[in-house]
Amino acid sequence: MAETWTVRRLRSWINTFLTEKAIDSPTVCADLLLAHVLGCDRMRLYMDPDRPANAEELAKLRGLVQRAGRHEPVQYLVGTWSFFGCEIEVGPATLIPRPATESLVEEALRLVRGNDGVLLADEIRIADLCTGSGCVAIAIAKSLLAARGGRKQLSWRKEDTESAAEALTQTAPVRIYATEIVREACEMARRNVKSLGLDAAIEILEGDLDAPLVGRDLEGSFDLLCANPPYISDAEWAEVPKNVREFEPSTALRGGRDGLDFVRRIVGAAPKWLKPSGSILIEISSSQGKSATAIAADLGYRSIRILPDLEGHQRILAAIRPS
Repeated sequence: MAETWTVRRLRSWINTFLTEKAIDSPTVCADLLLAHVLGCDRMRLYMDPDRPANAEELAKLRGLVQRAGRHEPVQYLVGTWSFFGCEIEVGPATLIPRPATESLVEEALRLVRGNDGVLLADEIRIADLCTGSGCVAIAIAKSLLAARGGRKQLSWRKEDTESAAEALTQTAPVRIYATEIVREACEMARRNVKSLGLDAAIEILEGDLDAPLVGRDLEGSFDLLCANPPYISDAEWAEVPKNVREFEPSTALRGGRDGLDFVRRIVGAAPKWLKPSGSILIEISSSQGKSATAIAADLGYRSIRILPDLEGHQRILAAIRPS
């Protein structure tokens, strides 16, 4: 009689297979794929290791594991990824949210609320360029709701989202205009915004960088302009890991010869949209701090800083609008 394919046996097989294929973090990948197919969280895999998989589950799992073995990102295979406490839909039209970008969110929140977590102004307006999946705009909006509400923790179950959105518009006036040039990414970002009940706070606009803001009478009205633009240089592209280079959209990754094409455009366009005290936050490569600083300095930006990400890499250009 054939041996039953239990959770324990499947975890071992997937881990071994992905290790042989030189996949990063094979144990984590194995757990994510298995939990996705079985419709449970990862903890359940450890609590019920002898749970058998049925034929349908095995067929689906084998297909996903084979794709993972070809370095297709597990985030795309399961269709969602966690970012700043939010479950975000992801797919090949967008970048996969990364921990480094959470540092940008944290700095954005620091700029618009005080040390006690309360918003510094009655109304907050933010532009998020190159929004992709919408993860940055969503994380900021969620956290601003918690700040205005005076709550440290906020439940983001599906059934809570309508009341959360209503509370956001009533107690914490905030408007985030998130732009994205790729139509499929825009559609995904809108789904993410809707699934978390943030339609009243975030508007997804299709177009190139700040172009969708034109004609909306928004000039000089933003407290913050943030972006995670393409910034990988031509020279660095060959060193990008296979799972990124071959599966994530190159249009969201490659920033030209020195990687700073989009940074230059954003830094140049931002003064038109920012309030006199408004700030920019732009994610960059850890090798670009000096060059990005020079770009901002040449245009007269004030209080220019390069901030570290969670791993200590110099990752975020921060500056205040030119006088």
